[in-house]
Amino acid sequence: MNHGRRLTQREYEQAIVGLHTSQPSAPHRAAEAQVRRRELDLMIDHRLGVDFPPDRREALWRIQQRIERRRLRLAAWWLASLVVPRALDKGANRVAQFVLDEYAQVLTPEEMHAYFGDEA
Repeated sequence: MNHGRRLTQREYEQAIVGLHTSQPSAPHRAAEAQVRRRELDLMIDHRLGVDFPPDRREALWRIQQRIERRRLRLAAWWLASLVVPRALDKGANRVAQFVLDEYAQVLTPEEMHAYFGDEA
């Protein structure tokens, strides 16, 4: 895996803070989507490298949007967990597996480890 230099933890954190402090207190929906996209790009720069291919970045963005819709469903699992014990665990496990399966369609095993592994 060689996608160029990776942002250090400090560079990543500074960029994230800068991104959020530059936003208005009540951003509109399009601005929120731009922030989420920039957050993803920064994570890619940090975990995979600044030269990660644009077409694959776009594929990860589409996946991230699908994941966001799934996270909203997780809220329903949370409500169900108030009535049915362990429902939240089941829902969270499904979402986690969905995330891994989706990312594995774009990332190599080595990239998966760099993105989700503990060494980042």
